[in-house]
Amino acid sequence: MEKTLIEIKDQAEAEFNQEHYHQAADLFVTVYQEEQSLAVNRQLVLALKEDQQYQLAKDYATDFLSDYAQHENLFLLYFDLLLQIQNFVSAQQWALQSPNQELTEGLLAQIRDGERKAEDQQGQTLKTIAQHFYHLSDESMVAQQERYQQAFRLPVATFVTGAKFLLVDPFASPLMRSTLLSDLQELGETGVVTYQWLDQQRYQIDLQAILPLFSNQAFQKLVAALDDQVGQEDPIAYQALFDQLRLEAMLLFPRLEESILDATAWVDADLSAFYQEQVPEEEAQQKQAHDLVLQALSELAG
Repeated sequence: MEKTLIEIKDQAEAEFNQEHYHQAADLFVTVYQEEQSLAVNRQLVLALKEDQQYQLAKDYATDFLSDYAQHENLFLLYFDLLLQIQNFVSAQQWALQSPNQELTEGLLAQIRDGERKAEDQQGQTLKTIAQHFYHLSDESMVAQQERYQQAFRLPVATFVTGAKFLLVDPFASPLMRSTLLSDLQELGETGVVTYQWLDQQRYQIDLQAILPLFSNQAFQKLVAALDDQVGQEDPIAYQALFDQLRLEAMLLFPRLEESILDATAWVDADLSAFYQEQVPEEEAQQKQAHDLVLQALSELAG
C-alpha cells in the first residue's frame, strides 16, 4: 500500500530529528512536489542545508523569496546559504535589505570574513573568475551570462571594480551594462559613476540619485498604461507586453524619464506592433529612444 502524503511527511520529520538529513531531504522533496507551501519549503531547505546541499537548498528557497525576506529566521537562513555557496555579491545585496542596521552590519562582517577565507584558499580561482569577468564582452551572449553569474562569487570590492569597468565597455551588451548599474545600487555603492548608454554616448549618474529600476515612476506609468489599454481583455498579449516593457525599461535604465515622455504613446506603439497594425508616430525624442530599444531587443534575439 502506498503511503499517504501525511505519512511521508511524518517520516521525513522523523528522519530529520534523527539527523538522517539526506533521507529527510529526499522525502521532503516528495512532499514538496505535492504541497508547495512555505512550511514544507522551509523543512526541505533546512534538510538540504544540513545535508550540505547548499546550492540546491538556495534554489528551493527562491520559490518563496519574498517570504524569506519578511521573516528574520528565514532571512538569516537564506543569507547563510548564500554565504555557504560563496555568493558574496548576492549575500551583500540580501543583507542590505534588512531594516535592522545592527543586523546588517553583523552580516556584512561575516561576508568580509568569508571573502578573506576564499581569497586565502582559492586565490588563483578567484583571479581567473575576475579576469573572465573583466573581459566578459569578448564572449557570446550566453558565455557573457555565465561569466556574469560566476562573478557573484568574487569579493564584492573586486566585483564592483569590474562592474564599473564594464559600464563603459562599448562591447558589453546594453542589457549587461544596465544590469550592472542595478547591481551596484543593490550593493549599496554610492557616488558618481560613468556609463555608456544605448546611443553609444557616455553619461554620469549619482547612484544615490536614481530610484531602483522597477520602483521608477516612468516604469510604473508604462505598467499603468498597459493596464488601461489591455487589462484582462487579452491575457496572452498582456503578459507578452508586460515582459517586453520590463526588458525595455532595463535597456533604458537609468535614463527612463528622459526617454519615456508619454507612457501611453509608448505602450500604444508596442501594442500596435504586437498586433501587426500600423504603428502610430511618437514624439521625435521618444521615438528615437524607442527605436534604440527595439534595435537592442532585435540584437538580443540574435
